[in-house]
Amino acid sequence: MILIIGGGITGLAAAFELARRDVPFLLLEKSQRPGGLIRTEHVDGFTLDAGPDSLLALKPSAIRLCEEIGLGSRLISSTPPRTAFVLKRGRLHPLPSPSVLGIPTGLAALAGYSLLTWGARARLALEPLVPPAEVADESVAAFFERRFGRATVSLIAEPLLGGIHAGRVGELSMRSLFPRLVEAEAKPGRVLRNLRSRGPADPDGLFRSLRSGMGELVEALVTRLPAGSIRLGAAVESLTRGSSSWSVATDAGTVEAAAVILAAPAHAAATLLSSLDPAAAQICATVPYVSTASIALGWRRADVPHPLAGSGFVVARRHNALRITACTWVSSKWPGRAPEGHVLLRAFVGGAHDPHAAALDDEELVSTAVHDVSATLGIAAPPVLARVYRWPDSGAQHTVGHRARMAALGERLGSLPGLSVAGAGFDSIGIPDCITHGRRAAAAAADYVTMGPP
Repeated sequence: MILIIGGGITGLAAAFELARRDVPFLLLEKSQRPGGLIRTEHVDGFTLDAGPDSLLALKPSAIRLCEEIGLGSRLISSTPPRTAFVLKRGRLHPLPSPSVLGIPTGLAALAGYSLLTWGARARLALEPLVPPAEVADESVAAFFERRFGRATVSLIAEPLLGGIHAGRVGELSMRSLFPRLVEAEAKPGRVLRNLRSRGPADPDGLFRSLRSGMGELVEALVTRLPAGSIRLGAAVESLTRGSSSWSVATDAGTVEAAAVILAAPAHAAATLLSSLDPAAAQICATVPYVSTASIALGWRRADVPHPLAGSGFVVARRHNALRITACTWVSSKWPGRAPEGHVLLRAFVGGAHDPHAAALDDEELVSTAVHDVSATLGIAAPPVLARVYRWPDSGAQHTVGHRARMAALGERLGSLPGLSVAGAGFDSIGIPDCITHGRRAAAAAADYVTMGPP
């Protein structure tokens, strides 16, 4: 039997792959529900995604899994226009089109980029003349300042790229998180020219979701797993390697397994590996995590004067006094998220720059979100719905050197046959990667169990 520790999307994807191969397994999840960061609630006609609300279509593994489990017809594309905005000194500036991660890929788009001063636009236009850096890895901030100019760090990199991961762009790894830009720099013509040559954008947009929220994915996966193969409320206390198997101590007894997949946060893996391989445990412990919270807010459409024509906005922190980091216009992005005559918005707080925000009580979080969103969009009426979702120590930070550390971890785990790790704290960036690496770990574990170590 194979044991999976962790019931987030990585663990569920691993479980599905083992079930598909008819390999016996048991999944242990310490909380009372599967899905990890993926959670959907339905309240008063609103569909509320507490965590991720979409799948990146450029990485097809998540779309493919949805199709395998019968959700292909449930996939939806975001509603045009898909314009995102950056808030600078109280004004919403649209990201240019075409662009990639806030970087315009056409001269007309660059010329009309109101977020940047003319001087900053001119500096960005000189990017093809900047020589590539010969470094193994560098921070997002260092990459943007070197290639696109200092102004782009606080106005593009920090709110957009840093905001995606709730981290500090001076610490986040460019090579780990945004390899497309690193690869573009290495080619002749440099970044802007290579991004322009990628071809036309997908007419259906970059993202997909599910009609009733991302929770559909979790529900469908669980129903396709064998009865009794998931054990909720099962905290794992220790791992022990025997002569030919693993003993896993839980708060409900000991489980024996031929192989183990650690689909848990890196800090949890560090605890479990401490007695097996202190060096491997130390590598896992170096992965920082941040806490965030999202606040879902519903208003009557008539009470929101802003047209909400787009996907939402991110906040350039150095150029605004707001506490929220972003606001997505959920009902403008996805059909059916709000009842007729209403809109659904979602504000975010916390992360590396505001580590204590997620610990505020519900009243203060709602008050902060309502104030900041209302001030930006000109809303005078109170919301008709407010829900708070906290994610303590849930945002893995891939800091500079992350790939090298993960390679070293892989070498250490090579001396622990039948044990593997997978998930956002390791090599995965987003749901599609978690699915890919969860299934890959399951396939490797199945091969190990049936054929023995290589």
